[in-house]
Amino acid sequence: MIFRRKKKKKYKKEEKKEAKKTGKLAMFFLMLGTGKEREYLVENFSMLVSSGINISIALESVEREMKTAGMKKTLQLMREEILGGSSIWRAMEKSGIFPRNAISLTKIGEESGRLPQNLKVIAIQEQKEKVFRSKIRSAMMYPVLVLSLTLFVGIGIAWFILPRLATVFSQMKIDLPAITKILIATGIFLKNYGTIAIPVFLFVVGAIIFFTFSFSKTKFIGQRILFSFPAVKKLIQETEMARFGFLLGTLLESGMPVTVALESLSDITSFRIYKNFYGYLKKQIEEGNSFKKSFSNYKKIDKLIPNTIQQMVVAGEQSGNLSEILVKIGQIFEEKTDTTTKNLTVILEPILLVIVWLGVVAVALAVILPIYSLIGGLNSPKTVQPAPPPVTETVEMNNGEPNEGTVGEEEILIEKKLEIKETGTGLLNVRDNGNTKGKIIGKVLPQEQYVFIEEKEGWYRIILADNTEGWVKGEYVQIIQE
Repeated sequence: MIFRRKKKKKYKKEEKKEAKKTGKLAMFFLMLGTGKEREYLVENFSMLVSSGINISIALESVEREMKTAGMKKTLQLMREEILGGSSIWRAMEKSGIFPRNAISLTKIGEESGRLPQNLKVIAIQEQKEKVFRSKIRSAMMYPVLVLSLTLFVGIGIAWFILPRLATVFSQMKIDLPAITKILIATGIFLKNYGTIAIPVFLFVVGAIIFFTFSFSKTKFIGQRILFSFPAVKKLIQETEMARFGFLLGTLLESGMPVTVALESLSDITSFRIYKNFYGYLKKQIEEGNSFKKSFSNYKKIDKLIPNTIQQMVVAGEQSGNLSEILVKIGQIFEEKTDTTTKNLTVILEPILLVIVWLGVVAVALAVILPIYSLIGGLNSPKTVQPAPPPVTETVEMNNGEPNEGTVGEEEILIEKKLEIKETGTGLLNVRDNGNTKGKIIGKVLPQEQYVFIEEKEGWYRIILADNTEGWVKGEYVQIIQE
């Protein structure tokens, strides 16, 4: 019987574990897509409680504004926890919604009797953090929108227009430029495989963007890319300095230990390079080092925090006014981010216009150049091909030998031919008179052969393909010996 009881207890423990896992998994799916509602909850719950409203009523009021089932259920559980006698910070921690700095400030506020003031700080911090994130997003929105539209238009042209142009150009019996050949090859490829190639291309581009800028384990790559552009780097640095100054300053003013404040700051920031730096600062201060020593031991400190800000933090630490100086730093850099955001848009606009212009010019050249060549060929004077009739000379034959002065019964056909030499321009003019003042009636090509009738003052009269006659200059012809 004892063995059976132990076995039953063991089974009960396993069932509880499985139930917890199932509950967590179900809650995970319920909480998907609740990012904006979480921000709304943290900000408004803090504001309502700091205004003196009862916590249960504040939770009920915020719950009415929630639309997702996951958030409604979470707030119901929080209210049950608080009504059951649990502390506010415990209920906030169990919900898994509130950031670490909000939980820490609430805990400090409950223990010190400054809960309304600390909740007010949380609300202000959430508003500031929202502003900091929105500034970077708004600065990036313009180039992303322009490049997305360019990509969309480019795909439309490539998918629907290029195949038709490829069919037209491939039927032209002219020598096409290299850019047009590339255009034709692309058009033919999209005509045959566009329904597969375009979706695959969009998927690959989307995957690259996601893993470079959004995926938590690899987004540091995109952050390094952004940090390599001076204008973007300046905006990121100023935004982070505003966050560093305001959040760390307000956390210290609220009574939070420096190490806990730095840990909260590390959780809030999204840039790994600053996250690592705040983690380093926390470790150094836990070991008993000052900000001054911690700054001097960090190799890349000047790339993250300007030297003047380092000096201000060190001075504040030594004078005991660190929190006030940090808040002042946050205010200074918050104003700077507004100016930098506007300037960044102005700087990026001409760069994006050049990128779009290059794409348009490339397509325009690929389309216009062959059309221009075709029209030029139609408007140029007609190039004639040799198809001359034979010139006959009558020679008397006497026992198989030519005999002067007598008329024979047989005729030998003798053609006098010449070949056009290279002119340096690719064509030789044919004129209606044997001089340079004669009117141009056609053009002939090098290495073509023609029958000539006579030679006069360095000019040769030849017979063209349409049985018309014209004169060419002797220095550009070579007599062919028969």
